[in-house]
Amino acid sequence: MNRRAFLGGAGVALSLGVAGRRAASPPDPVVVRVWFSESAATQHALADRVEGYLGAALDGALEAVEIDVAPSTVALPHEGGKESLGVDWPVTVAEGAVGMADIDPVGDVNLLVTDGDPRRQPAGYARPRIAAATGGAYIARMAPAAETPPVVPYSIPAAATQLLLHEVGHALGATHSHGTARREGDALVASPMVGSYLWAPERVRERQLGDESACGGAYPDADDASERRLGLRYTDCAAGALE
Repeated sequence: MNRRAFLGGAGVALSLGVAGRRAASPPDPVVVRVWFSESAATQHALADRVEGYLGAALDGALEAVEIDVAPSTVALPHEGGKESLGVDWPVTVAEGAVGMADIDPVGDVNLLVTDGDPRRQPAGYARPRIAAATGGAYIARMAPAAETPPVVPYSIPAAATQLLLHEVGHALGATHSHGTARREGDALVASPMVGSYLWAPERVRERQLGDESACGGAYPDADDASERRLGLRYTDCAAGALE
């Protein structure tokens, strides 16, 4: 059986197991277990930054959350690309759920962070309960979350950090339509579920965002904003979609 076929079958089993556990114990904290690729694991301060920024965003969106860094690393043939992020990692999680891989998945979110270049697409991947994001080296350059405001100027490190929130949001049920963009003076602020798609080429932006947010209102025109900023917290609308 090839890896894509295995993912189709085992992924369903994993999802069913998750649904039953969450329904039986709703007061339990949402657990995000984080794995790093072998290369990403060498980045100083990366684990602290991932825990800090995910914790700050999810603490404000969920009743209880636990960020758990796995003790083992993940060997990948490549640090980015559709095959590594969207096939190899989900298959590894599914295999781990049935005792066929040396990882121990959780029932909420299983996040892989790699050292891939976040400027190359696809930079991330998500499906229910599984997420992957590139940019480990850039995230490690961010200041500690406790020293960083919830809205920051656009930069590659900030975009890579926001990508973590974006993919985890998808894994918990939020979509691009749960994102917002707002003006702050001459600046335009993109929330995590919109992210850098706000400034993407028109055909990409239209395909990914559509015309209006489910949170209300059309997305503003990005061309006449003199500054780009990124939000590092989920909006109330996105928080309401997380489960």
